[in-house]
Amino acid sequence: MLKIENLSTHFPTERGLVKAVNNVSLSLGRGEILGLVGESGCGKSMTLLSILRLVPFPGKIVGGKIIFNGSDILQKSPAEMRRIRGKEIAMIFQDPMTTLNPVFKVGEQIGEALRIHGLMEEKAFRLKYGSNKRHAEKKRVLELMEEVGIPSPEVRYQEYPHQFSGGMQQRALIAIALSCNPKLLLADEPTTALDVTIQAQILALLEQINREHGTSIILVTHDLGVAAEFCHRIAVMYAGILVEEGPTEAVIERPCHPYTRGLLRSIPRITGERKRIEPIPGNVPDLAGLGEGCPFAPRCHLARAACRRNDIPWQQIAANHKVRCLNVT
Repeated sequence: MLKIENLSTHFPTERGLVKAVNNVSLSLGRGEILGLVGESGCGKSMTLLSILRLVPFPGKIVGGKIIFNGSDILQKSPAEMRRIRGKEIAMIFQDPMTTLNPVFKVGEQIGEALRIHGLMEEKAFRLKYGSNKRHAEKKRVLELMEEVGIPSPEVRYQEYPHQFSGGMQQRALIAIALSCNPKLLLADEPTTALDVTIQAQILALLEQINREHGTSIILVTHDLGVAAEFCHRIAVMYAGILVEEGPTEAVIERPCHPYTRGLLRSIPRITGERKRIEPIPGNVPDLAGLGEGCPFAPRCHLARAACRRNDIPWQQIAANHKVRCLNVT
């Protein structure tokens, strides 16, 4: 369904060229959930924005292919991309307060996608919701609000974003994303700034959407625990490149890259043997100053001279599990 080949997105800056996404290759099947995991600033969100061709200025996609349903998104015209965004591929952005318009009612914002993509003109839509456009739109919006768990949708339809809690605002964003029944949902840290209970509810809702609609999902998160509970496969990203990819169980139970192991060791545990949390030493590298070799080498206790000289090739560990490291054991 989605195949990304050697995608590169660069930002020219006064300090040098920032390779935010550096030769990233990924694939996603129908109905599959992929977790894109890594520290802040490693290129996860920029990968999603590149898929939608929404890279902010002065950034530019400088290479690669993004094959969606058999055609390369990077070859589409701006008009074709507008038809794809929201209808074929939808995105749940990280911060609902900056995504929702504060001066429009939430119900109107959910219904906007229906109008933009002309869904109310389709025969199947008119047969189901009626020929009166205003009534049909409201009926569909109320149905979406109920589906994502917004209580009292008739009342909430008329309310503004500031009258919604953080969890309800996130549900409204999910309703907007679902309005056109997209085939692919890009979720950019949808549980950020939510408490643990609400976070679990949002993830359960996304899992329900995946199960009932067969929607493929790419979940961006810095929390490996969240990815382990929710995703079918995990791809670990560091400094703009992928360093490990595989089925969730394999990556969590048998991590091969030192960075993946470091992420897992830094997660607090409340069960099993009590162990001291071990943070990853050093700092996240400056993407404008990356040299040759593995970008994790300065922080890696296993690094040797070869790690700093050349680009690191993929090593196949098991079926569908691969790692970019010279010290695989």
